[in-house]
Amino acid sequence: MNTEISRRQALFAIAGGALGARAGFQPRFTENPFTLGVASGDPLPDGIVLWTRLAPNPLEGGGMKPEPVSVNWRLATDEKMTKIIRQGTTVARPESAHCVHVDVRGLQPARWYWYQFDVAQSGGRIESPLGRTKTAPAAGAPSDAFRFAFASCQKWEDGYYNAYHHMAEEDLDLVVHLGDYMYEG
Repeated sequence: MNTEISRRQALFAIAGGALGARAGFQPRFTENPFTLGVASGDPLPDGIVLWTRLAPNPLEGGGMKPEPVSVNWRLATDEKMTKIIRQGTTVARPESAHCVHVDVRGLQPARWYWYQFDVAQSGGRIESPLGRTKTAPAAGAPSDAFRFAFASCQKWEDGYYNAYHHMAEEDLDLVVHLGDYMYEG
């Protein structure tokens, strides 16, 4: 068993990952690392979890080198991302398949927010697609309606996923994904 590690790996392990965020590990991307897009979940009246995964080649193990990468995130109250209310930097680690989960708190209940991630690249930044999310209503808040949609069982070769396009245009409170046989057969 090979137990030899590089100085960079040792420093990262000693610093518990904080060094990665401060040092700003900046790999050189030849392809967009945000091929899997962005997502949000676990809505609470005062918070939401934001997610992305850096994977320039998702069908080939992700395509990332086994090193940490600094990922910036921001949350805004407008779709043009001009009214940023929260932002920060986190580290996408190889042991987490370069996924990041950001738990954002201190938000208003039942409100739409927009979010985006980016990674530094020599000469600029690579931005993720823009995401939209909504916090849960306050506990006990009256509601005239609760609009939701569910999706399940897609088969890539048999469709264009028009239902997802329509769901994105709806004013839904919740989307639940019930399962997927995408990888079968």
